[in-house]
Amino acid sequence: MKRYLPYAGWLCLFFYNTLGGITHFRLEIMRPLALTLFLGLTPLLLYRRRRGQASDLDLDLIVYFFLATLGFWLFPDGLGRVMALYANTVLYLVLCLTAAVPPLLGAAPFTTFFARQSAPTAVWDTPLFKEINRRLTAFWAGLFALCALVTLAPHLWPGLGRPWLFYLVLPMALLGTGFQVNRWYPAQRRRQLGLSPGITAGPASLEEASPNPQITASVPKENTKMMAKFKAVAINGSPHEGFGNTSQMLAMLKDSLVQEGFDLEEIFLARHHIEYCAGCALCLEKGACWIRDDHRALAHKLLEADAVILASPVYFRNVTGQMKTFLDRSLGYGHRPRGTWKPGLAVCVSAGWGETLVAQYLAQTLRVFGAFALGQFTAIAVGPGGFVGRELVAARAADLARDLGRAARESRRFPASDQDLDYWHFMGGLVAENREFMKADYEHWQKLGILESFEAYIGQSRSEPAMDPELRQAHLQELMERQKNRSAAPSQATAAEPQSGQTVRELLEMMPGALNPDAAAGLTATYQFEVSGSENFTAHLRITNQQAVVHEGPADRPEVIIKTPAEVWLAVSRGELDGAQAFMTGKFKAEGDLGLLMKLNSLFSRKPS
Repeated sequence: MKRYLPYAGWLCLFFYNTLGGITHFRLEIMRPLALTLFLGLTPLLLYRRRRGQASDLDLDLIVYFFLATLGFWLFPDGLGRVMALYANTVLYLVLCLTAAVPPLLGAAPFTTFFARQSAPTAVWDTPLFKEINRRLTAFWAGLFALCALVTLAPHLWPGLGRPWLFYLVLPMALLGTGFQVNRWYPAQRRRQLGLSPGITAGPASLEEASPNPQITASVPKENTKMMAKFKAVAINGSPHEGFGNTSQMLAMLKDSLVQEGFDLEEIFLARHHIEYCAGCALCLEKGACWIRDDHRALAHKLLEADAVILASPVYFRNVTGQMKTFLDRSLGYGHRPRGTWKPGLAVCVSAGWGETLVAQYLAQTLRVFGAFALGQFTAIAVGPGGFVGRELVAARAADLARDLGRAARESRRFPASDQDLDYWHFMGGLVAENREFMKADYEHWQKLGILESFEAYIGQSRSEPAMDPELRQAHLQELMERQKNRSAAPSQATAAEPQSGQTVRELLEMMPGALNPDAAAGLTATYQFEVSGSENFTAHLRITNQQAVVHEGPADRPEVIIKTPAEVWLAVSRGELDGAQAFMTGKFKAEGDLGLLMKLNSLFSRKPS
């Protein structure tokens, strides 16, 4: 029944017109019929509209049956006569107005609804997507107007005969042409712009994709004969059901998992109806997604399983579209930690490009379903059923299956990682900050008691420090004494003259060893050097207690800032260029206490002993 629900209105319209034609639209028949259809379809179509399942054309049926009800009941000699004589013409005029008027008022073209059924969410706001739909909508407005003229022809020229040709055959032929244009034009327009036609930018048809009425039709019921202690559920994003390389890798795992006490259930996303995420964030506020399709039942299987496996081949450096749509719709679960840490695996295969990165993405996504990544199972395929190093791939599957079994039996997991901490900090902070909007998420975190404690989130406690504080203090004292002794007996490099430096950085590092203590008596000053040219860095020299120390980076409040090209300062330090003349001629610049600048020469005039 669910499969035919999208077409209920149009089936009612066909029945209405057929019965009207047979009875010549007699009032005693059309009055209750029109009223019943109007009262019955209006709540149904409005409900489907709120859920994003009904288009503007579906709403036209409400308008059409309202006009019929109004005409047959209140104005039988006026509007009622028009609805009886020109039933098809009125319908196509209503459709024409729906196509033509909204875009003139700034609303989205009616074809946008159908285009979004096949186009990825990323292109919905692009200028090309909107342009294509505007043009297609204008085309359909003209097509509906032409259909109205065709159905009007027998009334204008009664001698034409065969009215069924004009009421049914010719309009259907015109609409069929419109469907073909829908399929052809988006790709053609992209080719004109020099773009790849592979991404759908317009509607594939004017029919809704019918949802799958059997959510678990392809999922076998639990086999009561199995003696497995644990249940593993694998989501397979490959469209190649059962015979693809992804399925073959899962089959390798299954053979070993059975020995480990696992029953593996493989779910093929290609068999299920899962709509795109609408990005409405209602799941964050209410705790559940409003879209009714197969996603919720499949997600619950993962949440209830003892182990989770996410598997996908690489499609254009990422997971398949089926897998991406499934994971996008799992956003609400990703905001709410499950309070469990069951083992999981990420499985990915490619033709030699991208399987490791995609496997990492799947491994990180396992936490959405309360699992941690026990490992990543990757392979390079060389065709259907062919792998590079097939024996090694099978051996890897056996190893991972054993690890999975051990983790499940012994309730093992890995130590907390930076990814766990990043998730807790980010998601916990987001939920706490937006607690009024993300009500369901906030209540979930509060219920688990993990909002204020990272240890509670990971289920692991902190251990006491193992190092003896006295031993640590003795070690630090030894390091300080060692550093003090090195400072008291400077090395040859430290005592060397700054003039011998080959770079400005070397020159600055040598300056503390060349400081004249007498000239620096009572002086506390900071010189900041901003060097450019062949060298590019900032450092500062701090003089206090007749000692000098060089530090990387800028100082807090330097008394002097020297901005110089590296070549100029080297020339000044070697005596090749007079410092005062270089400053006066702008070869380098200085800011702050210029008296301290002039004192540099006397401060570092000491000769090495």
